[in-house]
Amino acid sequence: MRRTAPLLLASLIATSAAASGPGEHPEVEHAYLEGGVMTYEVFESAVSHVDLAGCPAEFDPDAVFCRMALNNERAQVFVFSFDGNQPLLAVKAYDLDSDFLPF
Repeated sequence: MRRTAPLLLASLIATSAAASGPGEHPEVEHAYLEGGVMTYEVFESAVSHVDLAGCPAEFDPDAVFCRMALNNERAQVFVFSFDGNQPLLAVKAYDLDSDFLPF
């Protein structure tokens, strides 16, 4: 997962179309992933996204927080740890249909 997350994120940066308002998430020209780990600080500035009030049920709400980006008629939910430098733990994709966001 840690090796594929930066590749997935690179594709989302190029094509993401989420609902964040202007100025809410400052744009950066480039960001470097130390040790290949995506932190929330890098994600926040590089990926257009919306903040979610909750996460998918399989994740402990006391240990993680989630953000969502839209891409190619799918939603990607990014799960970050509250610990340390808030690393990306998981990415879950959902079809944008009537069962969207079951959490």
